[in-house]
Amino acid sequence: MSASRPVPRRDRGAAAPVQGAPREAAELRRAEAHLVEWEARLRAIEAAHAMAEQIAAFGHWRIDAATRTIAWSDGIARIFGRNAERATLPLHTHLGFYHPDEREGVRAAMDEALAGRSRTLGGGYEHRSRLLRPDGEMRVVAVYGIGEYDDAGRLVSIFGVCLDVTDMDRSERRLRETGEAMRAALEAMDQGLVMIGPDDRVQVHNQRARALLDLSDEVLHEGASFEAVRRHLAQRGEFGNAPPEAREWLERGTPPPGIQGYEGTRPNGTILETRLAPMASGGLVCTYTDLTERRQGEAALRSAEADYQSLFQNAVIGVYRARLDGGIVQANRALARLHGYDAGLVPGEGFNHDWYVEPDRHAAFLECLETEGHVEDFVSEVRRHVGAERIWVAETAWVVRDAAGRPIWFEGTVADATERKRAQALIEHMARHDALTGLPNRRLFQETLSREIEGARRDGGWVAVLCCDLDRFKAVNDTFGHPAGDALLRVVAGRLRGALREDDVVARLGGDEFAIILPSRGKPRRIAAVARRLIQAAGRPVDLGGRATTVGVSIGVAVWPKHGDSADTLFMNADIALYRAKDSGRNTFRLYESGMALAVATRNLLEIDMRESIRSGGFALHYQPIFALADGAPQGFEALLRWNHPLRGPISPAAFIPLAEESGLITQLGAWALHAACREAASWPGDLRVAVNVSAVQFRKSGLEQSVMRALAASGLPAGRLELEITESVLMQDSDAVIGSLHRLRAMGVRIALDDFGTGYSSLSYLCRFPFDKIKIDRSFIRDIDEPVAAAVVRAVVGLGERLGMTITAEGVETEEQLARVRRKGCTEVQGFLLGRPLPAAQAMALVAGRVAA
Repeated sequence: MSASRPVPRRDRGAAAPVQGAPREAAELRRAEAHLVEWEARLRAIEAAHAMAEQIAAFGHWRIDAATRTIAWSDGIARIFGRNAERATLPLHTHLGFYHPDEREGVRAAMDEALAGRSRTLGGGYEHRSRLLRPDGEMRVVAVYGIGEYDDAGRLVSIFGVCLDVTDMDRSERRLRETGEAMRAALEAMDQGLVMIGPDDRVQVHNQRARALLDLSDEVLHEGASFEAVRRHLAQRGEFGNAPPEAREWLERGTPPPGIQGYEGTRPNGTILETRLAPMASGGLVCTYTDLTERRQGEAALRSAEADYQSLFQNAVIGVYRARLDGGIVQANRALARLHGYDAGLVPGEGFNHDWYVEPDRHAAFLECLETEGHVEDFVSEVRRHVGAERIWVAETAWVVRDAAGRPIWFEGTVADATERKRAQALIEHMARHDALTGLPNRRLFQETLSREIEGARRDGGWVAVLCCDLDRFKAVNDTFGHPAGDALLRVVAGRLRGALREDDVVARLGGDEFAIILPSRGKPRRIAAVARRLIQAAGRPVDLGGRATTVGVSIGVAVWPKHGDSADTLFMNADIALYRAKDSGRNTFRLYESGMALAVATRNLLEIDMRESIRSGGFALHYQPIFALADGAPQGFEALLRWNHPLRGPISPAAFIPLAEESGLITQLGAWALHAACREAASWPGDLRVAVNVSAVQFRKSGLEQSVMRALAASGLPAGRLELEITESVLMQDSDAVIGSLHRLRAMGVRIALDDFGTGYSSLSYLCRFPFDKIKIDRSFIRDIDEPVAAAVVRAVVGLGERLGMTITAEGVETEEQLARVRRKGCTEVQGFLLGRPLPAAQAMALVAGRVAA
């Protein structure tokens, strides 16, 4: 709006008009003086108004109703940041300066006022809106206007003010957001909260307080008398379980100075903790916490602790807790008894975990704990604390850590493993010794030979291997029976042992095969003298139950390093020399010579014939039945390879299986046998299983698992009806890889059996590492089951099988007496000539059907 213009004045130095009365001139001068004074006042008012607009951030405006234009003051121009020259603007231009979201609302308010429909006092309008300045800044303004009317009551203009309330709008928004956040936080609290003013009225509360106290809106609300709230709660009996001092306050209303809170149980069983916090203003803040779950958890924890202590003290194995240095801080009664203390005495100070016989064993235990965080099945020999008696224990231990992950102690269990070690020692001895003669078996022989060769390689010298095969033993066995044959083997074994020095080694490899290791002691010519002495000792007559008989021995000799650099080569060449000794009339010895390779050529010819028979289908499977001892029901058949050579006739599996393994043909032959056996078994009734032998060579070469899957898929035979029989020779190659393969086969559902148990290819360590479905006790133990050693082994194997959940099958049962004995020993299944010889599939099924019908 334009400031008022001063009225033009005359020049005060000019002469007075000639005409006119002096009084008129004086009045004119007074009027001019008043006009000047008012002009000065008006300018001062306008300056003060402009200053007020600038300081208070407001401006005024005027809308001409007729022209629909608006005039701004300087304050308006400063707020809008434009139109500094204060030009009169059309209303639509003025509206364009508002935020797009606000324009229609402002336009509607203006149109209502200009149309005379304003509901605002004075006929104007008001609004709070956002506007956009040229620099992009957004401001918030509050606009208030009133109408100006002429004498006829027609709206002439709307005059008003515009206030910049941006800062106030921000403060209001922040205050509103803070209030909403506080309310959200208050409602998100797990605790109930009630704030009581100095006038004992509720100022603030949250919904959690209402829910915990089970109060309605009518009882608990802002402004409610807290005395009325307490009275309502008291009438419901809410304070009946409160402490006496707190109940007095709750019922009377004045808390004693010492009370800051209390815990009580509501009638519905909820446990509430109430805390009181006085305010400086004189009011009080009450918080309510539901402790029901916490108290129930604490009660459950106490109960669990009692249960734990009961289990801890009554456990049948020792349980302890120890410091990181090994000092035992807590031990149960079982551990006390294990160490020789009375049953009721718990070891006290000085009871330490370092109880091992081996000096470095405790350090190894702690190192394993430190690196692995736990120890599993740590078997050691220890001394009892009382009496220092030595026993074996098996320990499992683990490190206990604090919340930060730092170790604070370790805990563990201790079980008496003495009997287990005795059983393990028996089985380990059995794994390396021949049960019939007590001599080292093939495994121990191979280990010893490798060790002696390494020693000779390191220290110089020679090592001789003598392969021995008894002459005419088969005739004795056939004439006098297997018991007499076994007695002869024991006598010959003793004589061979007696003909050697103490550090010489004689082993029984199986059947009537023996092998001897002569370490380098003296001149190599000693070898020939030893061979002659062995032939002489073995050739003496043997009394077999009053009947004298004689056998001879053929010996093949190979000497390291002349006849082979490795244990396998040396033994093979000694075996070749043995064949030459047999060809030379038996009961003699021969030293290996390069010309003896002719025997290898013969084997090569047999290998060629074997390849052709595999290609042309010259092999067949015969099936030997397996029966349950409990009820005599057939369980399945073992598939056995047979080779009827077109020229040489039937060839023993003992002859062609080793050749197939040596040449690698066992892979093709084994795959064929697997497919043929599965195809045949798929046609059998019920759940009869088929057992197929798998060679170590098949495991060494990849593809066995795929071959099994293909055989099962092609035949449709359920995996649970296929049983793979392996010997420990399979596990001796690469036990980790083989055991992994066995686990995968077992995961398919295929059963795994350990065959020839007790012949030198069985070890407790493998039984512990892989859960076999079946153990097959070798026929040599069944033949000698009347002997104490063989009987003890059978009992041990049966007991082990029962504990490990394995089926125990007795092989080679040939008499009713043997059948009765294996039944008494607890064997699960039986197999042998007494019950059925290996036969073609149709005949084998007919045999089983006949036995079942009988």
